[in-house]
Amino acid sequence: MSISLDPSLLSVAELHRAVEAGDLDPVEVVLAHLTHIRAVDGSIQAVVDLYEDDAVAAAAAQREQIASGHPGGPLRGVPVMAKDLYDIEGRPTRSGSLASPAGPVPESSGAIHHLVDSGAILLGKTTTHEYAYGVTTPPTRNPWNLEHVPGGSSGGSGALVAAGGVRIALGTDTGGSIRIPAALCGVVGIKPTYGRVSKRGVSVCSYTLDHAGPLASTVEDAAVALNALSGYDPRDPFSADVPVDDYLAELGRGIAGLRLGVSEDYFCDRLAPDVAAAFEGALRTLETAGATIVGVSIPSVWSAPDVVTAIASVEAASYHRERFETCPELLGEDVAAAIREGLLVSGVTYVDAHRVRARVISDFERLFTQVDALVSPTVAMTAPRFGSTRAPLGSTETDVLSALNALTVPANVTGMPALTVPAGLGTDGLPIGLQVMTPRWGESLALRIGAAFERLTAEGGPARPVLGT
Repeated sequence: MSISLDPSLLSVAELHRAVEAGDLDPVEVVLAHLTHIRAVDGSIQAVVDLYEDDAVAAAAAQREQIASGHPGGPLRGVPVMAKDLYDIEGRPTRSGSLASPAGPVPESSGAIHHLVDSGAILLGKTTTHEYAYGVTTPPTRNPWNLEHVPGGSSGGSGALVAAGGVRIALGTDTGGSIRIPAALCGVVGIKPTYGRVSKRGVSVCSYTLDHAGPLASTVEDAAVALNALSGYDPRDPFSADVPVDDYLAELGRGIAGLRLGVSEDYFCDRLAPDVAAAFEGALRTLETAGATIVGVSIPSVWSAPDVVTAIASVEAASYHRERFETCPELLGEDVAAAIREGLLVSGVTYVDAHRVRARVISDFERLFTQVDALVSPTVAMTAPRFGSTRAPLGSTETDVLSALNALTVPANVTGMPALTVPAGLGTDGLPIGLQVMTPRWGESLALRIGAAFERLTAEGGPARPVLGT
C-alpha cells in the first residue's frame, strides 16, 4: 500500500481507482478498515459481526484478479457493511433479537448479491433496533456524543459510517430508518423509490412500507452504492421493473432554476430552535445556488403518521405472529407491545389506512406538478439522550419514535424517494439533516440537489466526529 494514500480518507470512487491502479492493495485496504472499526467500536457498539477471514480472502482474490487484468465492478476493493436484517449466505440473520434463529441462512439477499457482484468486500454486519421496530438501536451510541442515541433502526450503519469505519453501509427504512440515523449521525442516507432496490432476503418490518438502501459518507458515495443496488429482481414480488438511471450522471449539474417546495405546515412548525435556524440557513444556501423556494401546502400529510402506525403494526404482527405466540419472552418489551397492538387492529382500520394512504399519494403527486422537490429538516430535533423514551416535538412531548420519524414518514407512505444530507450542527454539537423528497423514480434529482448543497456547505464543519478521526 502506498504510504501517501490513507484508505479512510478516500471517497468510494477514489478508493476504487487506487485499487484498480495498483496504488492500494485491497488486502491492506481491508485490514486498515478492520483496524479502524475495532478501534472505534468499543465506544459506539455498532458492529454485530466482523467477517475478517472471509473479507481478507475476498480481497486477496481481487488482488489476483487485478494483477491478471480481470475486469471488475465499480465497487471492487471497497469495504462495506450491512444492517443485520440482510441475509448473508452461511451467516445468521439475528435482526437484533434473541427470538431469531441462530443458524446460518442458505442464501444471500438480493441487495447483497448486487453489492458483491459490483466488487464490494463485505466486512460484516451492523446493529439494528430489534426487527427494525424502533429508532434508538440499543446498545449503539452516537459517535458525536456517546451519551446520545444514533437513531434507528439502522443505527449501527449510521454510527459506523459517521465514525469512519466504512463509507457505505446498508440500511432499511420503514418510517425513516435510513434517514433518521443518517441525519442524527451526520452522514448521507437515501431511501429510494419503493421497489427500486430488492428486499428479497431482508427481514420484514412492514411489507408495503419497507425500503432498502444505503447510508454513506457523501452524496457521491451514496450514488455509487445506489447504482450497484438498484434494479429489478424477479424473485422479489415488490420489485419494480423500471429502467435505472446512472445516479452519478447529474451530480454536478447544480440546481439553478429548480423550484423547491417548503411546507411550513407540518414540516416546519414543530422544530427545535437550532434545527429551525439550520433549515433557514439551508434555504438561503439553496437560493444562493439559483433555486427558487416555493411555499406549499399538503393537507393530507398530517395523516401520514397514523397511516404508518396502522399499516406497519398490522404487517409486522402478520410477519411475527408465530414468533410472538411461541416465544414472546425473547422479544423486547417495545417490540412485543407493538406486535400485540398490531394483532388487535381491525381489518376495517387496516383498509381505511390504505384508503387514506392513496389520498396522501395523490396529494404528493399533485404537489410535484408544482415544484421539482420538497425540502425540509430530516428530524425535528438532534439526537435524544441514550435511554430516552420521550422527546419534545414542538410544544408537546411524545414517544421517541413519533418524535424522530414525524418528518420522514410521508416518504414511506408515498413510496417516493427521500435523501438526507448533513446540514450543520445544533447548539449541543450534534448533527442536523436536510431532507430532499422527489417524485417517484426521482432519485437522480434528489442526489443532484443533495450534491449541490453538499458542495456549498463542505467547509462548514468536520466531516466526522472526533471519535472517528
